[in-house]
Amino acid sequence: MENKSKKEIKRKSIATSCCDIFTKNGFHNISISQIALTAGIGKGTIYEYFKNKEDIVFELMSCLQENYDEEFQHNLKVAITPYDKILTLFSIFISKNENIKVQRAIYKQFLIICLTQPSDEIKVYNTNLRKKYIIILDEIIENINLSTKIYDSVVGFFVASNSLVTYDLETTIKDFIKNELDNKEG
Repeated sequence: MENKSKKEIKRKSIATSCCDIFTKNGFHNISISQIALTAGIGKGTIYEYFKNKEDIVFELMSCLQENYDEEFQHNLKVAITPYDKILTLFSIFISKNENIKVQRAIYKQFLIICLTQPSDEIKVYNTNLRKKYIIILDEIIENINLSTKIYDSVVGFFVASNSLVTYDLETTIKDFIKNELDNKEG
């Protein structure tokens, strides 16, 4: 942490302090005043660290993604089969773990911003995130075309699951990955 500036540390602190209100209320239902109150700072201070609410969600997503990546790398080491490794990668979409559920809720808010109000920085971040996971998938299954199809399909399933009340995302993802791996082998 010694490499991070005080401003970076404060920025992360403000963003992470707002995790609960973004999770519970959603991006569109929160004001900068509520964010400032939750973070225990003045409204003007928010603008010293962030351009807008989107920027706060982006920072929060980045912080949560760092934590997810660390946990993912650890879990990937113990996964044995390609199927288990792929499920480990996509645990963000199907895990029952409370921390992952929170990250999933923030990821949903991040996707809303990506689709409705993307900045260049958010576009680059999202593109790099996709590339990173496709490379990991490619290492697992050694097929870049299948890696791209699996990644894009699983993210698509997640987006669809947020608009369909009776959608069983976990079963859909597991069945899809199993079928794709079976087709690769056959």
